[in-house]
Amino acid sequence: MKKLLTLAAVTEALTGLILLLYPPILIWPLFDSEITGPGVLIGRLAGISLIALAVACWPDRNTLRPFFGMLTYNLLAMLYLVYIGVNIGAGTLLWPAVAFHAGLSVLLVLAWRKERQAPEPKTNTIQAPNWPKLTPADVSVLPVEARSTEH
Repeated sequence: MKKLLTLAAVTEALTGLILLLYPPILIWPLFDSEITGPGVLIGRLAGISLIALAVACWPDRNTLRPFFGMLTYNLLAMLYLVYIGVNIGAGTLLWPAVAFHAGLSVLLVLAWRKERQAPEPKTNTIQAPNWPKLTPADVSVLPVEARSTEH
C-alpha cells in the first residue's frame, strides 16, 4: 500500500504545484472555462491545499491515516467532478479526472483489504519448550545425585 500512497501523494503534489504556478493551464481542460481575477487566487489556494494533502498523506510506518486521508479526498473529488460534469459541463479532461479519482479510490481500497488479510509477520522470539512442571513429590523420587544443583 505504501507504493500506491506514494504515487497518490506525488500525483496530488504535482497537481497542486501546477495550480499554484499557473491555474489556467489546468482549469481550461478540466472545465472548458476561463479563470481570471479571484478565481486564479482561489486556484492557487487549492494548489497549496493539494501540496499540503500530499505531505500529510505521505506514508510512513503507519499507513492507515494517510490511507483514509487520500481515500476521502479521492472519493469526494470524484463525486464533485461528476456533479460538475452532469450539471454544469465538462472540458476534455474532466471525465478522465473522474476516472482517475475513481480508479485510485478502488486501488486504495483493494490495497487496504489485501494488507488487512495478510498474515501477521512472525516475531523473532524464542518460546520456551513446554516442559512438564515438577512437584516436590516428583523431586523426592529422583536419585540424590540428580537433585543436586551443583555440578
